[in-house]
Amino acid sequence: MDFSKVYDIKFNDLVIHFLPFPLRKIKMIAWLRSLVKPISNLHTQFINYRRAAIYKIEHTPQVFSLEIVLNDTFDIQQRRIYISDGAYRDGIYFYNPEEQKPVYFYDPIENAPVHFFDGAELFSLDTDFVVVVPFELNDAQEIRMRSLIDFYRLPDKTYNISIE
Repeated sequence: MDFSKVYDIKFNDLVIHFLPFPLRKIKMIAWLRSLVKPISNLHTQFINYRRAAIYKIEHTPQVFSLEIVLNDTFDIQQRRIYISDGAYRDGIYFYNPEEQKPVYFYDPIENAPVHFFDGAELFSLDTDFVVVVPFELNDAQEIRMRSLIDFYRLPDKTYNISIE
């Protein structure tokens, strides 16, 4: 059953419909329509809010749904925004500090710096997904995109925005 028609109210038509025939004059109808105008404006605001709330409810944190929301908001025509998997870095076990063993990391042939991260730093570098945007975003658009992603994503998921 479709209940969306329940909220379709035409207040200007109701004014004429409930007005008795002898009182249906142009000035009377105009006066009654002016009295009903604030209610009509509130009804329009309610309908817009209802559409936005239904849109939010219909979309979930799933990848396809988040892509649809981002493309509906930022790239309506070409729909080029997509989400790819993030990068995970596995930590390498060297030794426990209690063991006090010497560890050699430098190889003169490589002559490259070696970077070490503890567990917390390594976790902060991981991202669960990457939102790939094919065009440059200004600051306001990026803030809006981040807030939209934060609204739909699961709380424990991390992400980055990449511009291609």
